[in-house]
Amino acid sequence: MLKDEGLGVTDSTKKRILVVEDDIQMVKFIQFKLNYMGYEVAGTADNCDQALERARMLQPDLILMDIMLEGSSDGIETAQKIVETQHVPIIYLTAHEDEELFERAKITEPFGYLIKPFNDRDLRIVIETSLHRHEQDKHVQKALQDVRDVLNSALDIMITFDFQGHIIEFNTAAERVFGLKRELARQESMLTLLRRAEDISEMLDGDPEATYRHNNLPFMDVEGKAFKRQILITPLKDSTGAVNGRLLVARAN
Repeated sequence: MLKDEGLGVTDSTKKRILVVEDDIQMVKFIQFKLNYMGYEVAGTADNCDQALERARMLQPDLILMDIMLEGSSDGIETAQKIVETQHVPIIYLTAHEDEELFERAKITEPFGYLIKPFNDRDLRIVIETSLHRHEQDKHVQKALQDVRDVLNSALDIMITFDFQGHIIEFNTAAERVFGLKRELARQESMLTLLRRAEDISEMLDGDPEATYRHNNLPFMDVEGKAFKRQILITPLKDSTGAVNGRLLVARAN
């Protein structure tokens, strides 16, 4: 078992990195480099169970994860378990440029890879870009949550969907009227909510900047019961003004 370092008093201004690696010499090398670069080594781990425990306990800002860990679970399986409960950037360390391995690793959506042996510049660049991307992701997630909060506070049905009709957001009023939970609705298309698919084809295929109204659009709830609503569909724009989907608004009753 590797000796832990960096588990005492921490410097809140430094980014904290958990090193998951079973080669003691590589751990010492990485610790030295991270300290030199101004990062804090939050802790180390050399197997899956230890990595899971310390990721949960230490809540690091980033994890350097060796793909080929000893034991019943490798680094990819360990990373998968971590990202299921924590939104933390993971960078894989590997000595093997194995396409099959990289394909498996993609499932965990890693923030980068480092091929051993790596130099100071490669280590610094992949860490800095990963931390920057993670910060941007957090801003995006915050903005999305703000949108969800607004949608869910509305009394009207509010559904957002892309140009193919795939549902993106499905507010609380829509859940109640259609009898369909948001998580399931996001796996569906707008076409599954309509009694006749052609009723929305113009709105899906037409001018993305246009606003559409329909006085009696026929829908179906999860039990197949038909009902009609007056609806309004408007462009869904991002912060740059680009149209990336549509918003449907209808009375809940």
